[in-house]
Amino acid sequence: MPQRLPVTSTVVLGVVTIVGFGAWFYGYGVLLDPIRTDTGWSEAVLSSTYGVSSLGAGVLATVVGRLLQTQGPRRLYAVGAVLVLAAYLVAASADNAATFAVAGVLAGSLTGALGYYAAVHTLIALLVPPERRAGAITTNTLWGAFASPVFLPLMAWAVTTLGWRPTLRLAGVTVALTFLALALLVRDHAAATATAPPPLRAALAAAGRDRVVLALAAATFAGGLSSSLLVLYQVPVMVAAGLTATTAAGFAGARGLLQLAGRLPMPWLVRRVGSRTTLRSSHVLLGVSCLLLPLTGRLPVAVLFAVVAGVALGAMVPVESIFTTEAVSLDSLGLVLGLETLTRGIGAGIGPVVGGALTAATGSRTPALGVAAGVAVVGALLVPALAGAQADGSRKASRRDASSSDRPR
Repeated sequence: MPQRLPVTSTVVLGVVTIVGFGAWFYGYGVLLDPIRTDTGWSEAVLSSTYGVSSLGAGVLATVVGRLLQTQGPRRLYAVGAVLVLAAYLVAASADNAATFAVAGVLAGSLTGALGYYAAVHTLIALLVPPERRAGAITTNTLWGAFASPVFLPLMAWAVTTLGWRPTLRLAGVTVALTFLALALLVRDHAAATATAPPPLRAALAAAGRDRVVLALAAATFAGGLSSSLLVLYQVPVMVAAGLTATTAAGFAGARGLLQLAGRLPMPWLVRRVGSRTTLRSSHVLLGVSCLLLPLTGRLPVAVLFAVVAGVALGAMVPVESIFTTEAVSLDSLGLVLGLETLTRGIGAGIGPVVGGALTAATGSRTPALGVAAGVAVVGALLVPALAGAQADGSRKASRRDASSSDRPR
């Protein structure tokens, strides 16, 4: 096993992250109003398609993780490229809401299961030794921060110029080509060295009895619900508030770029205030972002929204993993991170369904964003406390690591 992730693999996995999040997780919100205007399909159906695909991505992520561990990435991503392309093409050609919903759920589920952090970070962990994993995973999250600033303006331009159907086809082709590049360029080294995973039923039963794991799962569920509504509605709500579609997409893209501001200072924040406080703060800032979004018709508020939401979502991704490593044993870490991916997917699946129903009932997206804000704050309260000795030990270890890294070598 090499000491570092090869440059080619770093680039390919970074691009997979950008395209995976950009084409569906962020890009679908740009298509929401054009699809509804062109077809007359209800917002409840369209938002539920997005929501159920998020749930599907979480469920499939557990399967993808095991297949990566036992068989490596090449066959998995080659087959995934074919399936995901077919799903996007069917959705783009659908002439009724039911066909679009089924194909859209499949397209989003495959895109998320293979292109989001759970799969990519599992693959990184299989390709590099333990002492190199943190750096490689952090680097990948920095690539991922460019997903929305790259894809939101591109998809806004494409849907304005070409229409939503060609835009969705282009998105599918891009995802498929990216998965195919991973299948061709990233080695199958993991398949030859991976050990058999432990029995799933016993591990899940043990996790279900652990109070800390259950609290973490609940907090992650809340974060998934709130963030999915924020991401889905950010462009259409800014347009409804008075911004043009291009300006709204630009602010949404800037919000994505500002996720770097939440990630870069993460080691310093954890050393200063601890991972629990940092995680809880990211949930609170997410709630504030939901309340700011309906007021973004005024440019100063739009700027404030981009900053606050960017910092909140940017910080939440790495600090969840950091806190989890401090809260659970190393033996159960992989399982717990997988469960968090699933519960985040469940929350992200329920959020748009609730949002669509509230919007249909009230004629406004503001009540749904109010619910999202409240759920985000509840998520902050659900983050469990670490045992005193465990928290102190983790804090001291972080400080020792920081001080030792500053010493001349």
